[in-house]
Amino acid sequence: MDHIDGWTLTFDLDASNRRIIEALTSMGDGVFGRRGLPLGHDDVESGMVLASGVFDGSAVPELLDGPVAARAIGDGRVDPDQTVTLDLRNGLVTSRVRIDGGTATVEQFASAALDGVHVTEATGPVDLGEAVFSLVAPAGTGTATSARGAIAAASHTAHRIDGRAVAARVTALTALTSLTGPPLEQQDLERAAVHRLNAAMQSTTVELRSEHAAVWNRRWDSMAIDVPDRPDVEARIRFAQYHLLTSAGIESEAAIGARGATGHAYRGHVFWDTDVFVVPALAAMDAPRARSALIYRFRRLAAAKQRARTEGRHGARFPWESADSGEEVAPTQGTDLHGRVVPIKTGPQEIHIVADVAWSAMQYVAWTGDIAFARGPATDLLVETARYWQSRVERDADGTGHLRRVIGPDEYHESVADNAFTNAMAAWNLRAAAQWCSAPWCSAPMHSDDGVIDDSERDRWQATADALVDGYDPTLMRHEQFEGYYDLDAVLAGGLGTPPLPADALLGRERIAQVQVIKQPDVLMLHHLLPDEMPKRSFEPDLDFYLPRTAHGSSLSPAITASLLARTGRLDEAVHWLDIALRLDLDDISHTTAGGLHLATMGGVWQAIANGFLGLRPRNGSLHVDPRVPADWGTITLRCTYHGVPVVVSASAEKLRLIASKPIDVTIGNDPLMHRRTQLVAERTAQDWSLR
Repeated sequence: MDHIDGWTLTFDLDASNRRIIEALTSMGDGVFGRRGLPLGHDDVESGMVLASGVFDGSAVPELLDGPVAARAIGDGRVDPDQTVTLDLRNGLVTSRVRIDGGTATVEQFASAALDGVHVTEATGPVDLGEAVFSLVAPAGTGTATSARGAIAAASHTAHRIDGRAVAARVTALTALTSLTGPPLEQQDLERAAVHRLNAAMQSTTVELRSEHAAVWNRRWDSMAIDVPDRPDVEARIRFAQYHLLTSAGIESEAAIGARGATGHAYRGHVFWDTDVFVVPALAAMDAPRARSALIYRFRRLAAAKQRARTEGRHGARFPWESADSGEEVAPTQGTDLHGRVVPIKTGPQEIHIVADVAWSAMQYVAWTGDIAFARGPATDLLVETARYWQSRVERDADGTGHLRRVIGPDEYHESVADNAFTNAMAAWNLRAAAQWCSAPWCSAPMHSDDGVIDDSERDRWQATADALVDGYDPTLMRHEQFEGYYDLDAVLAGGLGTPPLPADALLGRERIAQVQVIKQPDVLMLHHLLPDEMPKRSFEPDLDFYLPRTAHGSSLSPAITASLLARTGRLDEAVHWLDIALRLDLDDISHTTAGGLHLATMGGVWQAIANGFLGLRPRNGSLHVDPRVPADWGTITLRCTYHGVPVVVSASAEKLRLIASKPIDVTIGNDPLMHRRTQLVAERTAQDWSLR
């Protein structure tokens, strides 16, 4: 990266990094994502358009390539000194492109004001004439179709001479899927694209740009994070926030894949990345987008229930990888580094996704206070996932409950019994459902095969939760990750190299299963997701034991590690891991950014700042804050929305200020110091906060 400040990122472009920068400068309106850099027509991915939730007809579905929004007719060669700038404040991407021997400055944006409208404007020497853009579709038309969905585009290019030649291309996109929309009619879809284009053409490109920038400025006013003493950190945090918002829509549902609509990696499938990492950030930043992500899960509840029945269970069994239908689309086999075919067991065994979906729904409710969602979709999701666990837990003769043949977040160890994360999340799910359904307004889903919830079912949930073992040893004050973990070879991640590192690739499939090295925080994720549910005094013993064993072989790992370390006051270590998370895509640390951006890392970055360094989270009906800010960072200011109320939290190592536009309940540390105050100022004395 050539230059970075609080609001702009400037990249040097060359042939070796072009695919990476295409991903980094991706644009999106929450439904349609588009790679940056409208270069030559021989480039497969330049200008690539994808629509979240719209898949092709493959046996293992993959996001459908839509018609390319704008691409240069000319040779599309890269200028030796070309730069590309991402303006975060206004949502604009600016680059220079060589076209037919001349150089044009190209400005692009996916409108934040008009759904499905993308604009590309090129300015260059007069002799460029009209040979600038063409619309390119995969099949040579303005519509891309498959058995599962379709994407249509309509576009208009206008040319003018105003001292320089200007070519402005406005493209309107529409999409449908065979599952969530009416029967596909290509002509109707194309007509809808034309109608959307005609509406957009009522404004000039200058007006479209102005309206788009105004929306982004309003967004930042309610969600921006400021770290003025560290402009590099500040810009990277905002980069994460920018891409989170451009990957999540607010209409109907949002199928947010692990890489959003910024590339084809993971085929566009939806993982726990969305539920655990993305939704909590969106719930505080822009709640309707979080709600849409949960509606995606809710609309696939029937498929999850059908899968549970097929497996001889009750309730709902969500898939590890989900596409449009809500059925399991995780691959069942792959090849290792030696070319051998090996089974992939995540689909059948990584069942913690069931509780992750329920947790995500309740986090959204805790942040937003959305009563309609709480009494509707959230209740259905919570109840049906609890019913799954009730039927999945195995009870031994001694009365203890077990979950066997599972994979935890670690993923290096398969087919284990009593993974602490899975068991504790399942127990939380059961207890939360029992408590939630004690409210008089709660009833079973109308079409439930298990009937109306009654006291006996709630009692069974509670009893099963109490019976589940969680690997906790009160003498050691820590959790065993799974049954038999302590018997594995006590290899530490640092003995293999400097994390983050792919320990499974270094050791091989057989050896990694025999050692204590883990891929990412597993037990430690419980302290992040369920901090009030964990045994007192277990946090630091778990952290001290498992952190040296964590290879951080997953992109999900660094940000959550930073959050956990910040909470304990180990700020130098926390900053180290936050820095890795912030640079993961921008510096292509994992060498996978070209395939799309890591949205879970970006959601994790927000959580590291909010939950870790600011100690900010909903807790027992109040907004809890307990900051731990590095002294050399000065002040962190975070804007969010809690129960519909705009909130600004500013904290330094010594001072905390919280301002809300309406009275809200606030707690600091472990004491309920203030209630229903619009403004709170506190100062730190040693490790305690006192009012000023």
